[in-house]
Amino acid sequence: MRGEMAVPGWARRTAERVAETHGGGPHVVVTGISPSGNIHNLREVLVAEAVANALKERGSEVRFVFHADTIDPLRKIAPGIPKEYERYMGHSLSHIPDPEGCHASYADHFLVPFEESLREMEMDIEVLRSHELYENGVYTEVTRESLENTAELRRILKEVSGREMAEDWSPYQPRAASGSLTGNRVVENLPDENGVVFVDREGNEGVADYSKGEGKLGWRVELAARWKALGVTFEPFGKDHTSRGGSTDTADRMSREVFHYPVPGRYEYEWNYIKGQGAMSSSKGIVLLPKDLLRIMPPDALRRMFLGRDPARAIELDLGGGFPRFMDEYRAEAGEPPVPFLHLVTVAQTAGGNTEAAAGMLSRGGYEEEANDPEKLALDLHYARNWAEEWAPEPLRLRVLDEEESTDAAAGLDDEQRAYLAEVAGKLEPDMEGESVQDMLYTTAVERGLKPKKAFGALYTVLLGKKSGPKAGPFVAGLPEDIVRERLSV
Repeated sequence: MRGEMAVPGWARRTAERVAETHGGGPHVVVTGISPSGNIHNLREVLVAEAVANALKERGSEVRFVFHADTIDPLRKIAPGIPKEYERYMGHSLSHIPDPEGCHASYADHFLVPFEESLREMEMDIEVLRSHELYENGVYTEVTRESLENTAELRRILKEVSGREMAEDWSPYQPRAASGSLTGNRVVENLPDENGVVFVDREGNEGVADYSKGEGKLGWRVELAARWKALGVTFEPFGKDHTSRGGSTDTADRMSREVFHYPVPGRYEYEWNYIKGQGAMSSSKGIVLLPKDLLRIMPPDALRRMFLGRDPARAIELDLGGGFPRFMDEYRAEAGEPPVPFLHLVTVAQTAGGNTEAAAGMLSRGGYEEEANDPEKLALDLHYARNWAEEWAPEPLRLRVLDEEESTDAAAGLDDEQRAYLAEVAGKLEPDMEGESVQDMLYTTAVERGLKPKKAFGALYTVLLGKKSGPKAGPFVAGLPEDIVRERLSV
């Protein structure tokens, strides 16, 4: 599915500004997050991807990177993680065991499923783990540069953030023998040995080799340092980072004044909200994971949902009652067969996993184009069925009653409704299309002097055990004729 979504205008304009500042390339587009919990911020990655594609469209060579902050210290236990993991507070995420024993580390427990989603989206992105970058010496020079300019970095932090900075503050956080990155005080810089001498919180002295990943730069310094180390030319940020005195304010000055590196291009995106729940937050457990969303929509629909008309505006994601409308709009823009998503939902629930039966239902309902592509139909039914099971409002969850259930359901019908159903059964003809059935159902009710709501209610009762349901004509036309006649003969 990748490549079907056109590069949006805002991404082209952003790419143009990046090219004006950083030239024609090669460009390095970076996005990333600390994998301390379920990774849900797909919007940032998609903003970066759109700008990367816009730069490629201009003919530039682009390296697109997801920088996973795996060396970061654990600061808060993620929802669902055992309380005993509090003993790892301050330890690198890459040095903490996976709570379920299924991955190499705590970091990979959350990062690997996200990587799998990126692959499923066929995203042309390179995932880098920060602990490996430190261990492989990628950050050695910028770490040395940071330590040699400690006073200047401290001054910038104080001026931008407005907070007092301790005289013994250091931009580097060495790892103690205990495994903790926090509470350790650097007392001497050893530039010729790529190391620092430090004292841990118990008063024990140690030496950390920063060329081997035995510690890390503090976040605000690291942000500017990695721009230089990786040659970053563009990185998107959420509004929490771009607020006055925030991390980008300090990183911008550090980049220019200390590392003498041009500040990368930027795009400020707004937050995502889930209807009825609030802003997405991993720490609060309010998340929509990409792997779960890819169960109900194709990758480019997911791109459209998270990018919206303009990522600079907040979006409220509605995966319940509003989702079918979104899918209809997406499918129309993509030039797909004009089958309403709710009709696909009906067919998917009625036919189960039988694609051939589903194709027959669609053909009889007047949707031959969708029925003639079995491979695509199977995938569309997969999305529709998963949505029905996981997100659909109760009235849209359907199951055709068996004969005994239909008989029981019909017990509450009156004689007028039974007579209506009997006449409809007699008028049904093989291969009737959905609209023809719809007209027949309505006309029969009017001719009998029966209110349509009462007539259609009888139909839904014996077929679905409900008072209402999907548009009756296409639904009835899609069902095997013998089953419909059987259920109507009450």
